[in-house]
Amino acid sequence: MMNKFLNMIFPNRQSLDIQQRKAKNRLVRQNSLSFIAVLLRTFLLVGLCFVILLPIFQKFSYAFRHPMDITNPQVVWIPENWSTINFQIAGELLVFWSSLFNTTILSFFTMLIQIMAAAVAGYSFARLKFKGNNIIFFLILFTLVVPNETLHVSRSQFLVNTPFFGINLVANIFSMYILAAFGQGIRSAIFIYLFRQFFKNIPVELEESAQVDGAGVIRTFWSVMLPNARGAIVTVGLFAFVWQWNDYYFANLLAYSNTFPVLSTRLGGGTDRLFTVMSGWVASGKQVFDSITDVTVASDPLFFGLIANTGALLMMLPLLIGYFFVQKQFVESIERTGITG
Repeated sequence: MMNKFLNMIFPNRQSLDIQQRKAKNRLVRQNSLSFIAVLLRTFLLVGLCFVILLPIFQKFSYAFRHPMDITNPQVVWIPENWSTINFQIAGELLVFWSSLFNTTILSFFTMLIQIMAAAVAGYSFARLKFKGNNIIFFLILFTLVVPNETLHVSRSQFLVNTPFFGINLVANIFSMYILAAFGQGIRSAIFIYLFRQFFKNIPVELEESAQVDGAGVIRTFWSVMLPNARGAIVTVGLFAFVWQWNDYYFANLLAYSNTFPVLSTRLGGGTDRLFTVMSGWVASGKQVFDSITDVTVASDPLFFGLIANTGALLMMLPLLIGYFFVQKQFVESIERTGITG
């Protein structure tokens, strides 16, 4: 009786109840979908963190593990005997401080040259229209899919038979700088693409206002466009520095590592020198194992792997430490490069 009375007074009451139930059900579905999305996103992020952090954790675990624990099946993650002897051997194997200085100098100057060369090329493809613009740009991008091994012989012959203004490009550190200056450095095509996309997203009015003030192409690029390309500069600079730091292919191709040794080549050929290093340790009275001083320990494959792992960690540490200081600028620059355009 009460419901009939209420329905007589409020004829739209039943329809309002139905709408409220529908809205409630819709809200429940939305909350359920949101919860599932958050759960999947969390699961994906945890999985990615595990994949990324597990190798780093393993490297630290092996690096601080005493060589006595190499064959100990009870030692999995946490070393039973903590030791820094692996760092000492790996540091001597890499000639660490000298190689670190050389690698830093090479990576820094190559980074600067890569930034300028890629910025000029990217600005040209973005703003200066000329015949064959798109064709040349696509040819540059095509170099990304061509394996280095395919061009190895032709590059070697070119470097041997073609001196640059009387400068021998083989076994010369300037050969890397020359390649970077002409857009043939490590992954230069990606850097050109990033600058092109960034400059395309900058309003044309900035250039037009500079041209009204009498600025030419070079002045417009240097005074207007380049200062506004901070995001692209940071992104390209970090990638260029890291890829040059880890480069092993060009170091062997150009053979500058013979006169200018860097960490990558020291690490790549380190196992050949491990026996010599261990012989020096034994000759000086140092011990690797508590009760074993025989140099034959250097022939153990597990010991090879342990020292190689520690050397890779030493090579990686400066980059990890540096990233903590520039990660904010790097993330911001990635968001502003316009690579989705």
